[in-house]
Amino acid sequence: MERLHLHELLRANPGFAAELRQLLDEHLTPPLPENEQTRVRSVVMRAEARDNARVYMAGGDQHITDA
Repeated sequence: MERLHLHELLRANPGFAAELRQLLDEHLTPPLPENEQTRVRSVVMRAEARDNARVYMAGGDQHITDA
């Protein structure tokens, strides 16, 4: 079975992005607390780590504890 990723679907059908945004706005955002609804936006993050470097990325709160 062939897997189709979301970004491939959006690339092949650009109009689908608007429909997906509408679906999320109508069904995902309303259940959030009011102060969280305004935070729902697009987030694009890119990082590159080399050697012994680490990258910690988050679209919201991030808590790092010693392991």
